[in-house]
Amino acid sequence: MASIELEPASAPSKLSVLRAIIAILLRAIGVIATLMLAIAVGLWSSRYMVARGSPLSIERHGPWEQWTDIGRESADPYTKANMISTGKLRISADSAGVFEARTDSQGARLHSSCNYIVRGANMQGLWWSLAVFDSRGKLIANDADRYEFTADTIALNPSGAFLVSLGRDARPGNWLPTSGAGRLVLVFTVLDPATGLSSEERAERNKHLPVITRESCS
Repeated sequence: MASIELEPASAPSKLSVLRAIIAILLRAIGVIATLMLAIAVGLWSSRYMVARGSPLSIERHGPWEQWTDIGRESADPYTKANMISTGKLRISADSAGVFEARTDSQGARLHSSCNYIVRGANMQGLWWSLAVFDSRGKLIANDADRYEFTADTIALNPSGAFLVSLGRDARPGNWLPTSGAGRLVLVFTVLDPATGLSSEERAERNKHLPVITRESCS
């Protein structure tokens, strides 16, 4: 009986081994890069939601934004983190509406190189204040020592409505200086009456927030 001799399997070449190692390394690098990207996106989105909120924590009315549960026990983690990170003493949403605007009513970013008119409706006896800050949340230093207007200090129209001008140069009437602050943030605060406001009354109040109109830029 003739014997059958089997040829030994040829050993893999060094080149094929090297290719296999490179493929494994590339897959590992791809996995690591995907994980790092996911972590980076997660951190960025968390920081953004803490700083600027989300549809779950913010209501928008034209250019105005409001943290709806600020100061409440039921506030979501991002709202609570915002309060801690800013270090600001916030009025509870149960007692007031605090609205911030970073753009005018047409959506353009507020900037001290432009002049603006802020027109507000009659707030029907509610106390309110309007102040302007720089992008870091700091009051803007100015020679006039003027930083805000309130329902007690502003000159109202006969109808009870008001008009405030924002700009670097002094002008007559209700003027808030913006100096060379760069990007601006307007904060409009409306206190609830002692008897409080119902959800329907708050919704109606929010329909009449001030309109911000850009006049000119230089």
